[in-house]
Amino acid sequence: MTQAHIYILGASGFGGGELLRILSGHPAVAGIRVVSRHHAGEPVHKVHPHLRGLVDARFEAEPDWRWLADSRQPVVFSALGHGELATQFLALEKKWAEVGLADRVMLVDLSSDFRLDHPGRYAGAYGKPHPAPDLLGTFTYGLTEWKREELKGARRIANPGCFATAVQLALLPIASTPGLGLLAVSGVTGSSGSGSLPGEGTHHPTRAHDFRAYKPLEHQHEAEVEVMLVAHGAQRHRLAFVPHSAPMVRGIFATVQFEWPEHGGAVVTQSLTEKFRRYYEGSKFVRIVEGTPRIAAVTGSNFCDISVATKGRSVAVMAALDNLVKGMAGQAVQNFNVSLGLPEDTGLRHAACYP
Repeated sequence: MTQAHIYILGASGFGGGELLRILSGHPAVAGIRVVSRHHAGEPVHKVHPHLRGLVDARFEAEPDWRWLADSRQPVVFSALGHGELATQFLALEKKWAEVGLADRVMLVDLSSDFRLDHPGRYAGAYGKPHPAPDLLGTFTYGLTEWKREELKGARRIANPGCFATAVQLALLPIASTPGLGLLAVSGVTGSSGSGSLPGEGTHHPTRAHDFRAYKPLEHQHEAEVEVMLVAHGAQRHRLAFVPHSAPMVRGIFATVQFEWPEHGGAVVTQSLTEKFRRYYEGSKFVRIVEGTPRIAAVTGSNFCDISVATKGRSVAVMAALDNLVKGMAGQAVQNFNVSLGLPEDTGLRHAACYP
């Protein structure tokens, strides 16, 4: 089995902690080093106490690229804040070229920096210009269930957003259906999606007993879903996404509602569910379930549970996943596996912590 050596940039955040939790038990990982300028010199367990005794590393201020260059399979996971990798990328590539890494290193980016492929689309989604627009389109979009073939051997991978992952997995099997019309999406997320630093509206005391919508009809992850729909030939559809903040720490629950196209007549749950089963046959981490998916059944795991309900022409597709795992670090490791030609579920086939 390929043995990779790994640097995690921005390893002190929740995404970095989840990468360490998953990769520390991965059979194809020979060594991991972590970077956090804020916590440089401190042991990992000081920031991620659940990793005490499992990960003995200390945070470094700067990567030792020569250590990584000595590896036959060098890998970088970037869990930096949104915009940071794009700002540093050209300088990083220069350093990698100096030590012979430029053409060998695999980079998996967990941020939003390279998910979209057009400067105008990025500016429309994030309300500001991209810091390195010439680099857009140079990364492979890492929704594994959609881009599996393109990810094989990929060296620059952009991990999808958590909401975008749930909504796209709920839509992929029917994305090419003509005349979908209005796609009304309601999404619920836990507080960990806002990162490890508390901010206004995300701090625990302000949301622990609250439930509210935010960024209605203008959430940035809509753009990723639109790209997927257009790529599947969707036309004259309208995507309307309203995310909600829920009093829980982990989890995404997304509900997509639409009218089955008029020319298709009534649709029954059993036939549409079977369509979803066939589409995800062979996918390791999408489970089609009866009734409703449950966040508690996927928390801590890389699974996304999906169910379908119909009445006449009305359709509701529901999806639940862990935003820090299938919506972030777990999917990043899934893409790492696919890129290296490893079994897709290597190091990832774990049940949720239930209840």
